Amino acid sequence: MAQARYSMTAGGRVEVWATMAAMAGPRLQITPGMRRILDYPKFRGATRVLILETGYFFDQSWVRAAADLGWEARTVRSSMTEALTREDIAQLFTALGEFKPDFILTSNYAGMDVGGLFARFFEDARVPYVSWFTDTPRMILFGREMHVSPWSVAATWERAYTGHFESLGFEHIHYMPLATDPAIFNAEPPQAWERDLAFVGTSMIEQTAEAIEKHRELPRVLEAVAEAFRAGCIDHHSFSGGIDALLPADILAPLDASQRRNLELLINYEATQRQRVALAEALAPMGLLVRGDAHWLGVLSNVQGGVGYFDDLAPFYRSTAVNLNTTAIQMRWAVNQRVFDCPAAGGFLLTDEREDLDRLFDRDTELATYGSVEDLREKAAWYLARPEARRAIVEKARARVLSEHTHAHRLRSLEAYLKERFA
Repeated sequence: MAQARYSMTAGGRVEVWATMAAMAGPRLQITPGMRRILDYPKFRGATRVLILETGYFFDQSWVRAAADLGWEARTVRSSMTEALTREDIAQLFTALGEFKPDFILTSNYAGMDVGGLFARFFEDARVPYVSWFTDTPRMILFGREMHVSPWSVAATWERAYTGHFESLGFEHIHYMPLATDPAIFNAEPPQAWERDLAFVGTSMIEQTAEAIEKHRELPRVLEAVAEAFRAGCIDHHSFSGGIDALLPADILAPLDASQRRNLELLINYEATQRQRVALAEALAPMGLLVRGDAHWLGVLSNVQGGVGYFDDLAPFYRSTAVNLNTTAIQMRWAVNQRVFDCPAAGGFLLTDEREDLDRLFDRDTELATYGSVEDLREKAAWYLARPEARRAIVEKARARVLSEHTHAHRLRSLEAYLKERFA
């Protein structure tokens, strides 16, 4: 069995040599010297968080939120999908030895290797590692159980996936809704608007076409998906149960794990595309502007390019009289990012009904919702004619978001959860 060797240099830097041992999967071996370095008390004093920085749009928001809370935060370069370099891995181990974080934080399991090697190391190092899932975990974890340990925490924005995490063996599952970054989205509603109606988002047409192309050699599967849509079997409720709840068993039986994942992606893209196209077609006669990809031009003519999240989106929300929202199929009860960002930026949002809205807002005073395409048209016209009603809702929703739904609030909630289990 190969033994890993670690040492601390005079400057405190951790040096890591060859690693693997074949036990229950490859495992990094921790020597007694490294054990002494890693056996530090957790959550004593100011909280220390090590963020795996992958280019995800939450990365820097977490850094700012940690600073707002008086925490110590450090980032190490990681990767969303690509392999890590030797330098990246060395920086990770060095940060563990030097910084001694109370926990590690990443999003959608980014930075974690497919084989679960890092998960096993963090377990052996006794460092809690948290992944905030903001997309369906079935398409991220692929049903693999090797990522799970008593030190792993699945933070999920969607409560409907709790059962899936439990089936994989996760002991620690924390409900953590999305939130906004007030450094980006934080302004009073305006007195005048540049446009009446707008929707910001991709059409999902290209993504759907690419997913269909991957299944060209599986015509029975494609026909089964088309039939499920025709029969109305695919909605927010059923999708959270996975493709076993959507398609016949004889269709799924021949598929391997990769094919099942691609099939779920296809259904996710197709369903979300249908929702967005239906919204655009319903509001096009009212002058709806869509900001997104060029494929929207096949649906309506009033289309402009996308909007940059970090610089242009907040002023765009604020300068639109009625911003429209529709929630992706992968969210059974949860709300999406727009529900927090838009009102925080001073923009009025007309959103589809979601169960979690009642958990997060006062529906009577802080929200404007619709239940169908027909209802959407009526509500859009009603609110366009009543700027004061819009302003009252924005002011109350913005106050709610800034007082309860920022990234700092989510990290504080996560800290309390972790302290109960790992302090």
